[in-house]
Amino acid sequence: MEIGSKEHKQLLMKGILKIALKTIFLGWVLGVLLMVPSFIRENTFSIGLSYAGQTIIWIALIYALAIAYKKYRQTFGALKNGAND
Repeated sequence: MEIGSKEHKQLLMKGILKIALKTIFLGWVLGVLLMVPSFIRENTFSIGLSYAGQTIIWIALIYALAIAYKKYRQTFGALKNGAND
């Protein structure tokens, strides 16, 4: 497989997406675990944990998207500048 070929680009994209999805999933799991007490018993502490869980889910989503976008630009920008298509 040549660097910059269609297959190479697909594998790079697949790797970037895999890392982004793992990051989103990790944030989702952690966020849901923090939200579970508010499903069982609703009080001020469990509501606070629920807000923290929701915040973690959103932050993980934004972080994963930002990292994936940055990595995409770095990787494919280098391939465009370094190789002739």
